Amino acid sequence: MQKKNRSLTYDERKAAEAAFRGAPFDPKLSESARRVYLGISSAMANKRNEAFQDYDLSQTAVMTKRTSTESRNRSRAKSSLW
Repeated sequence: MQKKNRSLTYDERKAAEAAFRGAPFDPKLSESARRVYLGISSAMANKRNEAFQDYDLSQTAVMTKRTSTESRNRSRAKSSLW
């Protein structure tokens, strides 16, 4: 059974914004807002878990060589005497 698309209520929008920001749920909001918050929060948590599962932590880090040909002057002094 398909549900009709509808616009979110004010409470539901506030709950969705809080979920995306990672802010806590405001208990003054409605029950439908709580369902929106929980749905978005759990979906985002699953995405984070999937991202970490794809990353192999046993691999060693590889340092890349600086690609800029411009030499960096490490001294802040304008004169060579300093």
